[in-house]
Amino acid sequence: MTTETIAKLLPLEALHRRLGAELASLDGLATVPTSYGSVGEEHAALARGCGLVDHSFRDRLALTGEDRQRFLNGLVTCDVKSLAPGAGTYGFFTGPQGKILTDVAVLAREDALWLELPPGRGGPIAGHLAKYVISDRVEIAQFDGVLPLTLAGPRAAEVLGMALAPDAAASLPATAWEQIHATVLGVEATVVRRADMRTSAWTLWVAAEEAGPLFEGLLALPLVRPAGFTALEMLRVEAGIPRYGEDYGGDNFPQETGLETAVSYTKGCYLGQEVVARIHYRGQVNKLLRGLVFAGPAPRRGTALLAEGREAGAVGTAVDSIALGRPIGLAILHRRAADPGTLLEIAGDGQAEVRELPFVPQ
Repeated sequence: MTTETIAKLLPLEALHRRLGAELASLDGLATVPTSYGSVGEEHAALARGCGLVDHSFRDRLALTGEDRQRFLNGLVTCDVKSLAPGAGTYGFFTGPQGKILTDVAVLAREDALWLELPPGRGGPIAGHLAKYVISDRVEIAQFDGVLPLTLAGPRAAEVLGMALAPDAAASLPATAWEQIHATVLGVEATVVRRADMRTSAWTLWVAAEEAGPLFEGLLALPLVRPAGFTALEMLRVEAGIPRYGEDYGGDNFPQETGLETAVSYTKGCYLGQEVVARIHYRGQVNKLLRGLVFAGPAPRRGTALLAEGREAGAVGTAVDSIALGRPIGLAILHRRAADPGTLLEIAGDGQAEVRELPFVPQ
């Protein structure tokens, strides 16, 4: 992250500044609040209580038109075609050679599909989709009128129950990416059960003009504190969850990420499916996601990792873990260097020990 000024601003930036947040540029793609003053307290909220996260730094697209589900189903690894309104799923866009273009959460609405994407991927994916619209009745649009705010942590459901009418609280979604419509502190919202944080997490999609008042209203509830990107990243690494653009990217196949539940092997054809299926039925990939424990300070992302003098991978996200009390990180390693307990040399200086994931179970 850097502190440079970028074009895409955080919609609730003024609110976050008023709450004391430090803001930074995420890879030159979006602005994020890094911390509201105490990373330790924010991490504790996410790990043991309830943190409130502004997820509006992520990109959003909406697909409309009668053919939207059939069309998208042919371009992603997850099963979209069978989704009923109120259901959702998580997967990858892949290219013709089966390599990852991005990850994506897909929410099925009555009249649209909502796509939640990593920052900076909305434009490229919209262009990618447009290339494949031939006679399909599909329209693709940027989707900025609704913002996602997330309550995350073991007590998030308890907090959400305080904010909802009793009947709505009793019917909170039980399935990953399932949605309900509810009134949250007087604000109309789509409540989605997230499944990509390895902790209880609920995203409230609300009209942009209502997002600020709702954020402040949620902060007034017991147990809730705002959580910035630094604590969020720490929790993510401790849980062993890779992030697109940081730990994997366009050179990787889905099976190399450790997120293989994002791939359906029964849904039928999609772009890149033949390669992805061949890897699966062959039984293994040459690279695997692993954790790293560093003997010294956390190295920079992209630093080469060596096994017996040969390059075996590169450092992905590295954080100073509060839960483990030491620097840890993620890396996609060549299979020959991926056994837990393997000691790797860090190019330049230092060592890292390979670990199984997650570092900290849910």
